[in-house]
Amino acid sequence: MFPQTPPIATYQMQLRSRYSETDKMGVVYHSRYLEYFEVIRTEFIREAGLPYAGMENAGLMLPVAHVDVRYRRPVRYDELMDCRLLIFDEPAVKLITYYDIRVAGAEEEYIQGKVELVFVDKNTMKPVRAPREFINKIHEYAKLA
Repeated sequence: MFPQTPPIATYQMQLRSRYSETDKMGVVYHSRYLEYFEVIRTEFIREAGLPYAGMENAGLMLPVAHVDVRYRRPVRYDELMDCRLLIFDEPAVKLITYYDIRVAGAEEEYIQGKVELVFVDKNTMKPVRAPREFINKIHEYAKLA
């Protein structure tokens, strides 16, 4: 699923699965991973210095255009997860983000994802190019991380 080239930016954080996110078997319900991807992406963008609220106030939105998820192993209730976001290509009109979620300390693959988002003008909802400031912030973050 991941490109074979080195990422231009990587972000890591931890999340813990909650009871309300699991099914009767104590396994995280499949759609919850999309929420985890959003949390990870939002925290990355904030950490890079461009919070979503600021982008929206500037008239820019990032709706999801495509999602791909591969479920390799289940995450269970109350497990701590090591979460990684990777960006391999500089954003143009799309921001393509990749995700790797594993139970903390595990080497085995658990969940992998790819989310394509499109930069759009808030008023017209038409695609626009990624702002240079956004691209610069990603590169600045990558140098510091």
